[in-house]
Amino acid sequence: MNKLVVSGVSGAMDKGRSAFEREPDLDIAETALASNLKLLEAVLQQDPENIQLRLFLAEGYALYSMAFVEDRYEELDYSDSELADYQRKRAILFYNRSKNYASDDLLKKMNTSSVDLVNEDTLKKYLAQTKKEDVRALFWFAFSWGAAINLQRDEIVQLASLPYIEMIMNRVKELDDKYYFGGVYLFEGMYYGGRPPMLGGDMERSKAAFEKALAISDKKILLVSYYYARSYCIQIQDLECFKKNLDFVINSKDDIYPEQMLANSLAKRKAIRLLKHGSGYFIEDEK
Repeated sequence: MNKLVVSGVSGAMDKGRSAFEREPDLDIAETALASNLKLLEAVLQQDPENIQLRLFLAEGYALYSMAFVEDRYEELDYSDSELADYQRKRAILFYNRSKNYASDDLLKKMNTSSVDLVNEDTLKKYLAQTKKEDVRALFWFAFSWGAAINLQRDEIVQLASLPYIEMIMNRVKELDDKYYFGGVYLFEGMYYGGRPPMLGGDMERSKAAFEKALAISDKKILLVSYYYARSYCIQIQDLECFKKNLDFVINSKDDIYPEQMLANSLAKRKAIRLLKHGSGYFIEDEK
């Protein structure tokens, strides 16, 4: 009986997610997502092995961290370093929670109990057997893992995991590169464009990935243009590229993609803030 109830909740969440994604008010969305995540965790206790629920939680915590917690960290980073660090640690915690929910099924199939025990050969063998139905778990696992590491760039131990994340995302690209509006290319653009070449950055690959993400989303997912400016344009010190992408986000119609009004409202808020403070990222502007 408990499993039947859980199955009903899973179906309702799957059908109801469109209402959440259409919500333009970020405060309402934050409250709704937080409460629904805790509800799902309570329901999961009735059926701990439910993969569908775990994937909902993986995706939900990743989006909650990116859209609200990490966004608050970015905002505070301009004014209050202590509070900003608090939000940074919260974002890492939620990204790791997302990674753990996404990893359960993957680790079982690799016959291991922890990500820390995964080696390159084991991961290669597992990825070779994955199918399109595995893309959702693979994507959110790698996305959350990478996002958490991005907030801990000064920790060498964390950076050592980046090659594994790259392997997983490359497999996602092979299986279904259009999943989540080409999210694998957005990740790749940020991954290679967010650090200098001496630390593994690759500006040509970053630009190509962002352009691919823009093409797949028909430029309607405004977060792509925001992160294009936030990573690649800053890294190559191209102020024109920076302003062009942010202006595109800010000036786009609110209903450019009604089905993704939440994501686009977030992009606009981020773009306005970055444009306001962005001159500090460019050396020429400081002269």
